[in-house]
Amino acid sequence: MGLKYKRILKCSSCGNVGEFVYLGSRNVNEKGEVSEIVGETSMWISYFRCPNCGSIDVEFHPLGEEPDIPKEFFKEVKGDGK
Repeated sequence: MGLKYKRILKCSSCGNVGEFVYLGSRNVNEKGEVSEIVGETSMWISYFRCPNCGSIDVEFHPLGEEPDIPKEFFKEVKGDGK
C-alpha cells in the first residue's frame, strides 16, 4: 500500500482531531448541478476519512479554485459513483 495524503481535521461526527486520509475530490458543478447558485464556476469539495470513527468529512474549496491537494495524491471522483 502506497503513501497516502493526510490532513489534520476535526471530525464533524465524533469530534476527533487527527490525521484524516484523503479519499478524492469532486467538482460539484462539473455538469452545472449547482449553476443556479454559482454560475459556470467550478466548485470543488474534497473527501477525507476520520481515523477514529471512519466517517467521511468534506472540505469545501474556494469557488473557482482547484483543491490544494499535492498533484501526486490528487484523485478526481465523479458524482456517478465512479
